[in-house]
Amino acid sequence: MQSPVTVRSMKAAQMTAVGAPLEFTDVAVPAPRHGEVLVKMEVCGLCHTDLHFWKGDHPLPRELPVTLGHEGIGKVIEIGAGVTRVAEGDTVGLGFVYGTCGCCRECLTGYETHCESIQSTGAHVDGCLAEYAVLGEDWTTPIPDELNIAEAAPLLCAGVAAYSAVRKAHLEPGELAVIFGAGGLGTYALQIAKSYGARVCVVDVSDEKLALARELGADHAIDATDDPVSKIMDLGGADAAFNFAPVSASWRQMIDCARARARLVLISLPNDALCFEAGEVIERGLRIMGSADGTRQELRQLMELARSGQVRSVVETVPFAEVNTAFDRLARAKVQGRLVIDMRGV
Repeated sequence: MQSPVTVRSMKAAQMTAVGAPLEFTDVAVPAPRHGEVLVKMEVCGLCHTDLHFWKGDHPLPRELPVTLGHEGIGKVIEIGAGVTRVAEGDTVGLGFVYGTCGCCRECLTGYETHCESIQSTGAHVDGCLAEYAVLGEDWTTPIPDELNIAEAAPLLCAGVAAYSAVRKAHLEPGELAVIFGAGGLGTYALQIAKSYGARVCVVDVSDEKLALARELGADHAIDATDDPVSKIMDLGGADAAFNFAPVSASWRQMIDCARARARLVLISLPNDALCFEAGEVIERGLRIMGSADGTRQELRQLMELARSGQVRSVVETVPFAEVNTAFDRLARAKVQGRLVIDMRGV
């Protein structure tokens, strides 16, 4: 491994314009400041949030160029002043949250992902699609030695977003959890909901994804074009429903298949407005909530579930040089599971 003391520049795949191919650029190796560590990147999962930024669906909070990527894993090769809990050689993960204020109501009560001063990796600061990246010691996620790092990478955003969403639903054994969308997040949510003892129904338009859902333990797998609401109501109706498909059509189906006092959790971001009649929510006592990413504690819990084999990732690795092909496939929904960019050997 080359030392950053002798290597002054690195390759980074940077977004230079909305929708344009990422450009491989030589940029300076970042230096860790007080409380930060420098990480030699090995893998980085691709997330739909990266895709939203790239397509211009969500504006970036800074000017271009920007290095995207926030599901990164690598080895610490240098520590900044004041770092005491992370050592050189540690394998760590870099998730979506780069830092928060640490002192507002949300931070102090365990809801740090809702901090108004939140900063995000690959948005406010350059991300993981580069040879090196920096992050704060307090925001490193230890990666268990037993985990394959390519399979662990998507847990840092997709996995923990699903985990946090399922936790918010307070599932009980025997309840019916309905998951709309059997992509990367949906397959994580399926496994996590099963760990709570829930019955799980998965809805998707893809036969391949429904087959994967059955393989991962889904009790029911329903074609989204084949009247899923009636089929879910035949099962007794949803006690909890989750939208992991970024389309507004699933919202109407969530409302219509819900039992009284069901919990509806919104995670994915459809471009259309979501509408409902007040009466259909009030009369059935439905609870509607949003869920964004996951906390540091939830990340640690999820890594332990993965280490013990209760949650597994379905991934495909893509060489760093083919990152634009990976973005194109993600944009066209030509992905089974999660894509992970492999930067080892760069």
